[in-house]
Formats: sequence, C-alpha cells, structure tokens
Amino acid sequence: MTASVARFIESFIPENYNLFLDINRSEKTFTGNVAITGEALDNHISLHQKDLTISSVLLDNESLNFQMDDANEAFHIELPETGVLTLVIEFSGRITDNMTGIYPSYYTYNGEKKEIISTQFESHFAREAFPSVDEPEAKETGVWTFETTPRMSTYLLAFGFGALQGKTAKTQNGTEVGVFATVAQAENSVDFALDIAVRVIDFYEDYFQVKYPIPLSYHLALPDFSAGAMENWGLVTYREVYLLVDENSSAASRQQVALVVAHELAHQWFGNLVTMKWWDDLWLNESFANMMEYVSVDAIEPSWNIFEDFQTTGVPHA
Repeated sequence: MTASVARFIESFIPENYNLFLDINRSEKTFTGNVAITGEALDNHISLHQKDLTISSVLLDNESLNFQMDDANEAFHIELPETGVLTLVIEFSGRITDNMTGIYPSYYTYNGEKKEIISTQFESHFAREAFPSVDEPEAKETGVWTFETTPRMSTYLLAFGFGALQGKTAKTQNGTEVGVFATVAQAENSVDFALDIAVRVIDFYEDYFQVKYPIPLSYHLALPDFSAGAMENWGLVTYREVYLLVDENSSAASRQQVALVVAHELAHQWFGNLVTMKWWDDLWLNESFANMMEYVSVDAIEPSWNIFEDFQTTGVPHA
C-alpha cells in the first residue's frame, strides 16, 4: 500500500514570499530570511525544508516553537492564532554539487576552472534553498529586487549569477528576450536561440491569444545541468548543447535547439501560467509542450518539414 504524502497547503496557504539570500561562493554556504504571508487554517502548520538550518521563526517579532522533521523534509510550527499572518524565518544552508537546489556549475576559461551559481527547483528542490510550501498547487508571489511576479509555484523560481555574457532582443509586444552563457562560449553562440525564442513567443501569443505574461524571457546555458532544460518562469535553464549553436553545428543540432527552446516557451503558458494541482499530472504539461514545440517550429521554419522528425522520433517515443 502506497503511503500518502501530506499536503502542507491544507493547513497553510501562502500568498507572498519576501525572500533574501546571502550567498557565500567561497564557502559554498548561504544564509537568508523569508517573510511568508499566508492564511493559517490550523494552529499547527508545516513548511518544507531540506538540509536547512532553521534558526528562528517569528510572528509579530515573537519567537514561535517549531520542530525539525528531516525525515519528511519539513519543520512543524505551533501558532498562537489562525488566519492571515506573516511568518519571518531565519535559515542557512550549504551549496552542494547535487545539481538540485542552489548549486555550482563548472567550466574552464583560459585554462582556469571557473563556476557560476544557478538553481534547479523542479520537482521538489526549492525546499533546499528556502523554507516554503514546496508544492505545485501552492502558487504564491515571489519578490524580486525589481518587480513582483504573478502568482507562481516554488519550482518555477530560478536565478543564476557569475561571469556571463549574452544578447537581448524584443518581441513584437515588447517582451525582452535574452540568451546567456558563460564567458568561455563564443559571443555569437547565443544568436540562433535568441532569434528562435523571439519568433516563437510572437507565434504563441498569436496562437494562444494570451500575451506572454511577464516582462522578461531569459534563457541561460549551464555547463552542468541534470535535465535537458527547465521552464523556470522568466529564466529558462538549459544544457549548453540544447541552447548554443556555432558555425560548426549541424542542421540537426540547430533543429534540436529550436525544438527545445519552443518546448520550454510553451511551458510558460502551459505549466507556468496554468499549473497542475500535483505531480501526477505533470505528463499533461510535458505532452502538450512536446506537441507545441513541433507546431511552433513548423510555423516559423516551414522549410524544415519538422513534422517528419515528429513522425520518426516523437510518435515512436509515445
């Protein structure tokens, strides 16, 4: 008999996260605090955490009792009241090479080993970076330095920093599209994906009749990445081979890059704007994106006859 997974959203519904992270690259550690505003439906609530040290939980500047539960990647908080409230949580953690949560991605530049720091939060790894209700149904608003996002799930949050280079362009409706890579890559390696991304967004906006919902569509090539790509809202991350193209790239590899970019951009609507309730419906996200990557690439590059590739690869996989 399969044990059921406790759904933390049933006792606490998050509405807003105000998140601060201080990342120490040399020590591979981070500290942070998060103010989580939400509605407590019970006096006993739980939040996700994995391998984090929780130093304090405050409500109205008063310390609350909490119990760590590492076996269930959680901690449990006793509340003096229910209703809408804001919890302030101080925490710290370590940056590991697992390619989940916050992790270093390595490359060599001028014979010297370098790294950039980035993230992978799907499916349930945001809890390695900050305390949260780390469930896809728990859509909340993340706070950036510049703007507040729409309501979104924790697994779609991402960031990256380091010695990066890239180029940007604008869609017809004014969305800023950017493609970025490490400085070890050629400057023109981002050009192809940038052109595809702009035209695919234009196509999807017309096809879906729903405007791309946020101001930015950035795409980042990572030297170390566990998946092929990940549809983080506003910062899609990729293996380098699925985003970067140079003069030696074959027609097949260019088509593959176009399909992957189109796939991840389809998720910006199907998966990000509209999200499944739980992970057992993830197949719907992926199957729809698998279809739309071919629909969109065929629309912007009809001479490729990309549906022939769909017949020989996509259909047999299905």
